[in-house]
Amino acid sequence: MKTENINARMKKILDALSGSGEVSVADLSEKFNVSTMTIRRDLEFLERQSLLTRTHGGAIIAPPSVAAFEFQESRKSQMAEKNAIAQAAARLVKPGMTVIIDTGTTTLELAHALRGIKGIKVLTSSLAIASALLAHDGIELVLLGGTVNRNSPDLSGPLTESNISAFRAELAFIGADAADNRGFYTDSQQIAQVSRAMIASAQKVILLLDSSKFEKTNFVRIAGWGNVDMLFVDEHLNAKTVKWLKKTIKNYSLAPIATKEKT
Repeated sequence: MKTENINARMKKILDALSGSGEVSVADLSEKFNVSTMTIRRDLEFLERQSLLTRTHGGAIIAPPSVAAFEFQESRKSQMAEKNAIAQAAARLVKPGMTVIIDTGTTTLELAHALRGIKGIKVLTSSLAIASALLAHDGIELVLLGGTVNRNSPDLSGPLTESNISAFRAELAFIGADAADNRGFYTDSQQIAQVSRAMIASAQKVILLLDSSKFEKTNFVRIAGWGNVDMLFVDEHLNAKTVKWLKKTIKNYSLAPIATKEKT
């Protein structure tokens, strides 16, 4: 976004961030003599432009990075399918539940879909998911500690796995980079280990995969289909895959893609 499209107050907010690395809603409200709601709207707008990251009481600086760019580009791919999957899967979550959300772009869409549900606890290793949920008072957020991955905005390593094992959740929503009739895969051994720890800590495991991920493999297999209680995939799954999927997993859902109404 061009700088001239940001108003004077927002420019001053960005100047404050560049100096200190962090700002608070209360301080900005007092400084500019406007309501906290106005400041929150400013911060929300700037976050959408990837210029900062909102926190519960303010914002922190969000420096650009190759990993963040690649993640955002991946998020744009199959967007309608990911959104359909997220909306369908979100219906499983009820107030009072504890859920684990794996890293990934489809699981990030799920996080957005959960923001209207109050009284839930969410555990995640994804910095992007934590950012999406942080400002929502009805959600108790637990960001699992660990080592920040250079290639994606998430945490992994022995500390992350140990932290996960201390919790129990009703549902774990897991993502993957590829899937075939043997199981589902990712390109990182570290992420695979975290996903397995999440699977072990949940009563039910829900796999979220868009149809483009099927009939492919990747560097490391996360788990086999026997570890999955339910699969959500979009309706564009091909007939060949549906045939073996019916024999492999009993409970799966083909999420319909929303079509734009003609005007």
